[in-house]
Amino acid sequence: MMGGGPMMGGGRGGTMGGRGGQGPGGQMGPPGMGRPSFGNRAGRGRATVRGALSFSLSNSAMDARPYSLTGQTVEKPNYAQSRFSVMLGGPLIIPKVFNSERTFFFFNYSGSRGRNPYQAVATLPTALERAGDFSQSVTRLPVQIYDPLSGLPFAGNAIPASRMNPAAVGLLPYIPHPNQPGGVQNYQYVTSVGSGSDNIALRVMRPLTAKDRVDVGVNVQTRDASAAQLYGFRDSTDGLGANVNAGWTRNLTRSVISRFSWTFSRNRSETLPFFAYGEDIAGALGIAGVSRDPINFGPPNLNFTNFGALSDASPILRRDQTSGISEAVTFMRNKHTVAVGAGWRRMQLNTRTDQNARGTFTFSGLATSALDEQGRPVAGTGYDFADFLLGLPQSSSVRFGSSSTYFRASAWNAYVTEDWRVRPNLTFNLGLRYEYFTPFREKYNHIANLDIAPGFTGVAVVTPGQAGTWTGTYGAGLIDPDKNNFSPRVAMAWRPFSGRQMQIRAGYGIFYNGSIYNQFPQRLAAQPPFANTATVNTSLALPLTLQNGFATVPSQTITNTFAVDRGYRVGYAQTWNFAIQQSLPHALVVEVGYLGTKGTRLDIQRLPNRALPGSPLTAEQRRQIGNAVGFTFDSSQGNSIYHAAQARFTRRFSKGISANALYTFSKSIDNASSLGGGAAVVAQDDKDLRAERGISSLNQRHTLNLFYVLASPVGETGGLIQSHGWAGRLLKDWSFSGGITASSGTPLTARVLGNASDTAGTGAVGSGRADSTGAALYSGTGFFNLGAFTIPPSGRFGNAGRNTIDGPTRLSANLSISRSFRIDDRRRMELRVESRNFTNHVSYTGVGTVVNASDYGLATGAAAMRSLTANLRVRF
Repeated sequence: MMGGGPMMGGGRGGTMGGRGGQGPGGQMGPPGMGRPSFGNRAGRGRATVRGALSFSLSNSAMDARPYSLTGQTVEKPNYAQSRFSVMLGGPLIIPKVFNSERTFFFFNYSGSRGRNPYQAVATLPTALERAGDFSQSVTRLPVQIYDPLSGLPFAGNAIPASRMNPAAVGLLPYIPHPNQPGGVQNYQYVTSVGSGSDNIALRVMRPLTAKDRVDVGVNVQTRDASAAQLYGFRDSTDGLGANVNAGWTRNLTRSVISRFSWTFSRNRSETLPFFAYGEDIAGALGIAGVSRDPINFGPPNLNFTNFGALSDASPILRRDQTSGISEAVTFMRNKHTVAVGAGWRRMQLNTRTDQNARGTFTFSGLATSALDEQGRPVAGTGYDFADFLLGLPQSSSVRFGSSSTYFRASAWNAYVTEDWRVRPNLTFNLGLRYEYFTPFREKYNHIANLDIAPGFTGVAVVTPGQAGTWTGTYGAGLIDPDKNNFSPRVAMAWRPFSGRQMQIRAGYGIFYNGSIYNQFPQRLAAQPPFANTATVNTSLALPLTLQNGFATVPSQTITNTFAVDRGYRVGYAQTWNFAIQQSLPHALVVEVGYLGTKGTRLDIQRLPNRALPGSPLTAEQRRQIGNAVGFTFDSSQGNSIYHAAQARFTRRFSKGISANALYTFSKSIDNASSLGGGAAVVAQDDKDLRAERGISSLNQRHTLNLFYVLASPVGETGGLIQSHGWAGRLLKDWSFSGGITASSGTPLTARVLGNASDTAGTGAVGSGRADSTGAALYSGTGFFNLGAFTIPPSGRFGNAGRNTIDGPTRLSANLSISRSFRIDDRRRMELRVESRNFTNHVSYTGVGTVVNASDYGLATGAAAMRSLTANLRVRF
């Protein structure tokens, strides 16, 4: 689903917002300056400084134990988290240096220190399997492995020690032993990792003349943390960010206001992998073809069908920078408020990284499968870890070189909006916005794309300024700019009956996703002729091994694995809504409405040069473009539609009680869940994109959000219950608040992996879907009927649709109890204890849906259990 914010916005203009509309950052107009909330007059007429101190603490001793997916006791990690802040605001007075009650400042410091819990569950090879004995191994059926040299079953279903690959034996120590019983989900890793941050913000505002006001803001942040990996590796991250902004507001006339703004931000972040600058593990094991830079040292990444992956982060250093200016002029005359503005931003993405310098091997069970007469794997044979011990991956991929890249892009916008108060009970908000986003270019032209022949009958590598074989000369960004991004917007707020508390709101708008360009430049840069890449599938003629898997030269002359349609156009969402709100007696408000969103030109990825799944090991010769490896093609051909009916019940705060309940009944359908938070999915069949249409990855049919506040009705005066003396002081100023969120689960897709799928020449698996058997999807026990899906036959794709399995429902209840203490007329202290998921309810976050994997149908993740946080705040 593309875009689509909350339907029921308050105030005039429905979804259009208040006066001024949208500004250069995606808002239709300039944000209001507002007046500082500090600087109240007190005492002898002097403005005073206001402030607050806060501190919050959570500790594992107060939290529930993590939920165990295996039923075994899970060790609770030791962790603690603290957050603290200082806020000051008022007139800027520095004794003997500066004294002005016309200059106001706001200062904020906030920091955090702590250790955060991490929990992961996986299946790891048993002691017998690590020794090469698979006589006891079972997925859905008993495992049967075949000798790739003779084509006959291994005696005793075991690999002799003499046949084990030395590199595989050398990598075994990096794969932990199971720490739980059984052969499935027999490994749990629970730990805590450190993190810390410091933020300092200062804002100063001052009127220069009766018509002019200026404001300047500075914000600086430092942060550092560790990230845990499944096998116990820990990567370090750190960062430094700064933001500076300044504004000048001038009253040109009594009804015309000008606002000029300048912003500048820079952010540096770095990730250092666990193995960086350590032992050259690949070199010691004889694994050729990987980077020899010490920052990239470490074992290769290992992907399995049935077992947890051995992986670690890639080193990356990012130094991103954005600067921009904007100008907005607001005209107010009688019933009309018109805003006109324009803005410009310059963006820099400076990166140093090698995305896959240690390389990645995929083990699928293909090498130890029985082969039929056509050279295709026989279903039910082969095992991924047996392939690993023999050192025979199905595919390999590696990418390094051209480590430093410097991307540049600009964005322009212009808009005009009008608030038209036709009558006291009727307001229209009209607007038109234009946006232009340039595709990113690389400062030294170190990016490459593929020039595509009609019908994908051929491809050729192109670089900036080079003429393509089929489509002409390419520009600096290798993507043709999209200059037709006009966004009309209209909204209405109407009280149809005088003297009655009924409101009708409606709105329509178009919103463009200019940030989509951010995902292309790094992938275009990290390929030939600027980077060393290789993506190879094993074959009968040239089988891959751990030692030569990265060093083997592909038979194809074009090894680029990513391309973007040069005619790529920026996607957009059309959003419309309608709502009716009615106030009722006893401070009650009821609102019902509808929200619709249609996404057009969404991002979709496909594999136009892949062989059919289950093809013989010579399938590389059967690709449509014989001189190119399989590559991902990114284009703007996706679409989506979202409909939602909403009902909101509100009780305004009265007599110590307020509540808000929102129920949403919705459905979203698309053929590429690439916006709104969904992960991009490569289309299963490039020649049948219609088969990709299904329920959106983030679809939740039912959602209920309930929030409430209960304030103590006890008081010495004015409360429902009047109590004097010590009892009144003890019972007053208490507050209970909380919320309940209940929702349907997000949908899941039945898939196939390993020797039952095709790696498409890119080293990536996972887009192959299972076959539907026709059996009822929900019958018996478990999350769904496992018999509803099976492995598709060789030579065709699975016929199961995308996202046909309803994911587990989710429920969370939060509770907060607080007490406010009045110290004196200017100071007050608040103590609050919060509990998330205070009922300790289990909400599953993942289910295994790979039909030929050992964890098929099992829960693979669970949300956090009950936690407690104590907060203390002092206001003065």
